[in-house]
Amino acid sequence: MDRPSNSARGRTGWGLVLTALLLSGVVMMAVTANSWKRDFRVLRVRTEGNSIVADSDIVRMAAILKNGKLFDVDLNGARLRVQQNPFMKSVAVAREIPDGIAITVTERTPIAALILDRILYLDAEGYVLPPVRSGHMFDLPVITGDVPLADCLPGQQIRTRRLREALEILTTAERIGVDLYHMISEVHCAGDSTYVLFTAETGVPVVLGRGDIAVKLVKLDGFWKQIVMQRGATQLKTVDLRFADQVVVRWDEGRDRPAQ
Repeated sequence: MDRPSNSARGRTGWGLVLTALLLSGVVMMAVTANSWKRDFRVLRVRTEGNSIVADSDIVRMAAILKNGKLFDVDLNGARLRVQQNPFMKSVAVAREIPDGIAITVTERTPIAALILDRILYLDAEGYVLPPVRSGHMFDLPVITGDVPLADCLPGQQIRTRRLREALEILTTAERIGVDLYHMISEVHCAGDSTYVLFTAETGVPVVLGRGDIAVKLVKLDGFWKQIVMQRGATQLKTVDLRFADQVVVRWDEGRDRPAQ
């Protein structure tokens, strides 16, 4: 059997030495990198995506220690703390090397106001939102009438049929058109679950009844654009949408008639 030559044994020896040196270099780099990471400190915390909740409130809820070690920050813990704010739909927290933390949020946008012992808000998914502390003001339709207080807890979704139907009126109006949505100043829930809208212009009552909400709102939108905007709303007393294929209105002449 042939034995390895001296040159072959030499090459193998150098290969082992190079491999050892390479492994040592990798280990040194890892140690250096970990040491380098330990030196990073949190000097800034920034927020992104918020327009309702103040930056200071988000930073306070995140409770991230300033000048603490950047890689010691519990990102998920900070995210969960910020997520407790009822206005937060989603929250993401990330490191920004070398010295920052970024908190990116998506807020729940109010679509209606509830006038109870205080002003609360509802978003399109039916989540109850608390009063806003940042000074942000909303110009929103109001839901009034027989509103169950027990169903109006900030951070929770409404469950009663009456409130959900009232909210559906507004979300449907917004889908039909922003002009129609802004035309509504109030949705009143009567005890028998009959819904009456009041217009932003001159406060005209619009009897909506129940059922076929989208069809009735489309009729109202067309009637308002084709007739009321031409004639003016000051003489309009009431609008009744409970009848099939027509809009019954009362002008200041004092008699009911279908809209022409």
